[in-house]
Amino acid sequence: MAAGRQRGRDGALCAMEAVAALAGEPLSDQPSCASPVLAAFVRTWNDGLPRAARDDLILPLLPRLAGTRGPEQPERRRAGLVADWMVRIHLPAWFRLAKLNVEADVLAGLPEIRDVSDLAALCDHLKRARKRAAIANLTLCQTGSSVRAAAWDATYRAAWAAVQDELEAAGGPILAAGWDAAYAAAYAAARACGKVSLEPTRRALQDTTLVLIERMIAAGDAGAGELRSAADIRP
Repeated sequence: MAAGRQRGRDGALCAMEAVAALAGEPLSDQPSCASPVLAAFVRTWNDGLPRAARDDLILPLLPRLAGTRGPEQPERRRAGLVADWMVRIHLPAWFRLAKLNVEADVLAGLPEIRDVSDLAALCDHLKRARKRAAIANLTLCQTGSSVRAAAWDATYRAAWAAVQDELEAAGGPILAAGWDAAYAAAYAAARACGKVSLEPTRRALQDTTLVLIERMIAAGDAGAGELRSAADIRP
């Protein structure tokens, strides 16, 4: 499976082009049969992974993405699931690696985010988290892009791509809350860098992504109320 739009070059297709082909649609990386939130997530995740990881992690999911497009409510729920993962799974994992355990527990124990608009109630929490991580570590600029890349790897970039439109549409404070969560994770990763390996946390979060995608697919079903809780996907 290829990264990026291929338009059939050398017979290789990117993830969402493959979904279009499976659904019998014209070749496109934005197939009409797929949920836009899921498509944005998988498209970005696919492009950020090496070939072997794409084949292992994403290829088995592709047949299940066809037919996931639905009405607005499931799409909003899917965006909420991604925002919940960013705030209550991704961010606490980096805080725990940085030994900011009290703050990690506070974040993980926040009410479940069911809709991006729920971030409005968490703006102060996320602003405090960013400030606490920045105070704990003042070396983010010195550690450079490699550490930021650990916190903002392919998985996190996929999550951001999936909710960016929702965050921007929700207005400045909610978009700022999303950036607070992103930068708090980067500061925590920078604090941990040099003391412990960042790779196990990155890989553990990658594993939680598969469960997140399962929940996003299930959100389009009538039984969406039976979704597994966020506690089931914590690393």
